[in-house]
Amino acid sequence: MNPPMHTRVRNHFVDAGLTAGFTTQLLVWNDSGKLTDSFMVFRPNGGSPIRDELGAEYYVMVDVIGAKGANGAVDERVQQIISSIQSNSISDSCIGYIENFGGIPAPVLTTEGRLVYRLQFAIKYGE
Repeated sequence: MNPPMHTRVRNHFVDAGLTAGFTTQLLVWNDSGKLTDSFMVFRPNGGSPIRDELGAEYYVMVDVIGAKGANGAVDERVQQIISSIQSNSISDSCIGYIENFGGIPAPVLTTEGRLVYRLQFAIKYGE
């Protein structure tokens, strides 16, 4: 059995070097308590009906959570992610075609002062 799509997207980001310096997590954010840590959380976010032998569209949410006081670094990483996906939308056979949708949303701050971007991706995949 193939891993879930949000796990495949995480693996794609890791292989592309987009998670360097970030702790990757699946489904929910578990804060380490260290304000110097940065995180990327990958989780499913809906999609089209999934049927045998047919393609489907999967939505994956990626939360990019920066360290406190490192707003510029997390913003730069978000720009790198978007640029990489635009340039390499069909580079991984495990996920098929990936694109960002919704653009880059306004970031929000956690109560500790971490900057958080919530990026959405649509993956078109079928076997």
